[in-house]
Amino acid sequence: MSKEIKANKKNIWVLGATGYVGQLVSRRLFSERSEGNWSGQLITMGSRQILPWLMERTNFFLHPLAKIPIQLIQNQPPTELYHCARMAGNSDRSRKKAARKGHKANQRLLSLLQREAPECMLVYCSGTLMYGNTNSVIDEGTPLRPIAYARAYEYAERPWTEASALGEMDVRIARPAWILGPDSWFEHFFYRPAMREGKVPVYGDGTQRMSIISVEDCAGQLVHLMRQGARNQHANLYGFESVTQREFAQWVAELLGLETTDVCAAEITKKHGATVCEALTSNTPITTRHTAWRESYAPVHTDLKELIQHTIARLQAAD
Repeated sequence: MSKEIKANKKNIWVLGATGYVGQLVSRRLFSERSEGNWSGQLITMGSRQILPWLMERTNFFLHPLAKIPIQLIQNQPPTELYHCARMAGNSDRSRKKAARKGHKANQRLLSLLQREAPECMLVYCSGTLMYGNTNSVIDEGTPLRPIAYARAYEYAERPWTEASALGEMDVRIARPAWILGPDSWFEHFFYRPAMREGKVPVYGDGTQRMSIISVEDCAGQLVHLMRQGARNQHANLYGFESVTQREFAQWVAELLGLETTDVCAAEITKKHGATVCEALTSNTPITTRHTAWRESYAPVHTDLKELIQHTIARLQAAD
């Protein structure tokens, strides 16, 4: 094997590889390697779920974020690492607890990487709720004012944002818009309620703007940030110009042959809690400062209405 080939070999890690976004990142990286775009080890990691295709096609390890073995980092030091392994909770209390655990686990991992793999490039998958609720269009220079779920999760990711700001390591923070695909907010707050009640809900007054990205393009833009982004670049990930939630719900209703129905904030809070209400009624239209980087990405989905139709069809096929 030539020195040039050895030099081009990589150890690419995906944390949270069995999760919603991590699965698609892993598939994309595997396809790229099969096509000869890179060579080396694809090391995937999860903590609760085992997916046969991941075990068959990648070097899969069943380790929680907090217990990644030092020996694994020493033996197969990552050259690139995709971090999609946010610890989650299903209540305010459990999210705060998860955030404390996540902060500790991320601080440990950061320290290990700085010692054992200091040249590693890391892309961390965050979210746009970190920016808060605003009528202004949000770019990467907008100050963070986390709301809803992000209030707790900001603490968990702080080791990475601080390391990136200090230039201690090449950490690139990605903040995806509303990620649209099966088994997501769309299924649980739009599709299932529509199937049960015969009407598609519009939460709040419906004027709040939503920026949306498909789960496939979220994964693709994460990889693009690693490949074409700059050192310590933060990037907002989105697929389309923002739409109001009422416009979005009307498209869903049209595709399902239904009508829409308004759900006021008090009703949302009573049914789902204040945190969910804050998320569903948030106004988060985003853009990016990195226009050349974004324009160099070839999207999987280019029509939002077609993406909604495709997502509905996948959910109906699974029913």
